[in-house]
Amino acid sequence: MTFAPDRLKTDLAAIDESWWMPHAGPYHDGGWESLSLWAPGGSMRWQRTIGGPFLATPALRACPYFAEVLDAFPGARNRIRLMRLKAGAKILRHSDPLHTISRELTRIHVPVATSPEVRFLVNDTPIPLRAGEAWHIDVRFPHEVDNRSTSDRVHLVIDLIANSGLESILSQATAVGHGSLAGYFARHSLPVGVKRWFDIGN
Repeated sequence: MTFAPDRLKTDLAAIDESWWMPHAGPYHDGGWESLSLWAPGGSMRWQRTIGGPFLATPALRACPYFAEVLDAFPGARNRIRLMRLKAGAKILRHSDPLHTISRELTRIHVPVATSPEVRFLVNDTPIPLRAGEAWHIDVRFPHEVDNRSTSDRVHLVIDLIANSGLESILSQATAVGHGSLAGYFARHSLPVGVKRWFDIGN
């Protein structure tokens, strides 16, 4: 699935700079920011998946093409965000505990603004994401991003609860890498106290 890069950038230009906020996660060097489009209570600044029914935020209502992109994907919507990595910034290597949100969660990335100089690794495999392309990124694998360009990288990050329609789309996709998730399930089967004691992170 691909979308029009110029229309994505037009919607991105409608985003007020004051709407961005630092990403709450610890796995970055300070240059990672987010903005919710679909969130509990319709809050642009709410970064968690709990807190009320999911609703469109004012940012989504200002971006008609982003809404059109979202309508192209079957499956119930979970959290949907714009994620911005500032020029020169890094997302540090980590994996995401998706099972704490839903075991059926599928994460789709649609690059809105990017550059060949952005290095995105999933399970140590470079992913050649280009603007307008839809990618299923399995973030249970270790992943990291290094924005080596002089411009900000922005992705539309769509969390969906998979259904047969989405599974059909994914079955037609081309995979760029495979791997075992045994380590992920082993880490997340440990009690929280054990992980803290041995400093086992994501």
